Amino acid sequence: MKIVMFSETYIPQVNGVATSIHLFRKYLEKRGHDVYIVAPASPENDDKVLLIDGITFPMEKQHKLPIPDNRLINNLILEIDPDVIHSHAPFTLGIAALRTQKKFGIPHVHTYHTLLVEYRHYIPKPFTPPRNAVEEFSAWFCNQVDHVVSPTAEIKAELQKYGVEKPITILPTGIDIESFEKHDKFSIREKHEITSNDKILLFVGRLAKEKNLEFILEIFEELYKKFRKIKLIIVGDGPMRPKIEEYKNETQAGRNIILTGYIKRNDLIEYYKQSDLFIFASVTETQGLVVLESLAAGTPVVAVAKKGIKDVLMDGQGALLINEVDKTEFLKKVEELLTNEELLENLSILGKEYVKNYWSMNIMAEKLEKLYFSLEKNVKSNRSFNFNLFSNMIYRLSKIGDKIFKTEEEE
Repeated sequence: MKIVMFSETYIPQVNGVATSIHLFRKYLEKRGHDVYIVAPASPENDDKVLLIDGITFPMEKQHKLPIPDNRLINNLILEIDPDVIHSHAPFTLGIAALRTQKKFGIPHVHTYHTLLVEYRHYIPKPFTPPRNAVEEFSAWFCNQVDHVVSPTAEIKAELQKYGVEKPITILPTGIDIESFEKHDKFSIREKHEITSNDKILLFVGRLAKEKNLEFILEIFEELYKKFRKIKLIIVGDGPMRPKIEEYKNETQAGRNIILTGYIKRNDLIEYYKQSDLFIFASVTETQGLVVLESLAAGTPVVAVAKKGIKDVLMDGQGALLINEVDKTEFLKKVEELLTNEELLENLSILGKEYVKNYWSMNIMAEKLEKLYFSLEKNVKSNRSFNFNLFSNMIYRLSKIGDKIFKTEEEE
């Protein structure tokens, strides 16, 4: 089977969607399928990625708003004659996927990775769209495709509440267990000059408001007061980085924080494997791959059981969970693991078994393969799509871009 995936992000960018697409591609190819990617990012010398240029976001240079080249996309489709297309975001390349679906009559699967209503704060006032507008847009897009994939049951219910009528399959991203079984490449303690007596806490993710990083910093402040011999490694980048750097430079606890920025996937695995504990307080995750990756590496997790985290983790199976964002309760769980080596080791073993039994990438790729095979090749569609909602959103984005660039020039 030949599959073309459309995405606003791909490796080497470090985020959950890029990782998900990379893993599904890898395991579908293991099953004998040809997978092509249309995206604004690509590994070096990957001839199965059609690289799409775009507008670089001023505050996050590693991300672009892709500007689809319909000629290049059409040429790719004509050359490989795909059996299915699979979009991973409802924006510019998602619209390109809709146009491809209509023009060539190819079955179209869409994965709704992100609860967009939770990210409206990135669009500054007065351009911030109301919640119902985002819900309406999401429903409109999903109702144009042939089948929708949701990472969790909660997101499926949310989409149905919006008015999505197309079939929705719950299919989370699995974990590439094999990559966590290799021998260590390097020592993170040597790399960052961390003594053998220091405990290492780890956070991996985009440095942004929705990850609840201020809470993580508050937790570390209290832990440092009690333990002293403790480090917090923060892997990732994003708009909150300057604030974290300010905290790092101006406080005693902050001087024990290590900011790595984005790091290569193979190197990231070493951070998972060699840390003592993974801490995570986001309450807006659609799935939260990072917590499962930590368990696969044998590093227990303390997290808040909200949204996607609640759907993927089980309390006691490699993780200790709290039901609400509560500093006292979170600290209690972290301190319990930092002072009880037997419990930490037991959770490490249970976490690995949990991921292997329920979250193997082999299982998820097989399910996606069956979904693809269930779709029939469409006759070229005569229906016309109403692109007004999308056009309005692009107009808002262009205004926001103007505002951002104007601000930078004035500064």
